[in-house]
Amino acid sequence: MSTPPPDDETSSPGLENGQRQPSLVPGVVLLGLAAVLIVVVLIKPDMPQWLKVTIAILAVVVVVVLLIYAAWVFRLLTRRGGPR
Repeated sequence: MSTPPPDDETSSPGLENGQRQPSLVPGVVLLGLAAVLIVVVLIKPDMPQWLKVTIAILAVVVVVVLLIYAAWVFRLLTRRGGPR
């Protein structure tokens, strides 16, 4: 007994047949890394000022990369779907 193909209403929006949804793993990893870096800067451990500045800059870079990844996933999912 075979399963019928999914209807247009139940299939993922914006994805053609045979395409998989983008993974959430890169976004979750980037979000976790940014959170850890921000917390390290906020708790102000005893470390040199240059290291605090480096960690803060790295946190900003990770957040920017996360925003770029989120925009890429959004465009990927909405580009092919079109208006309904």
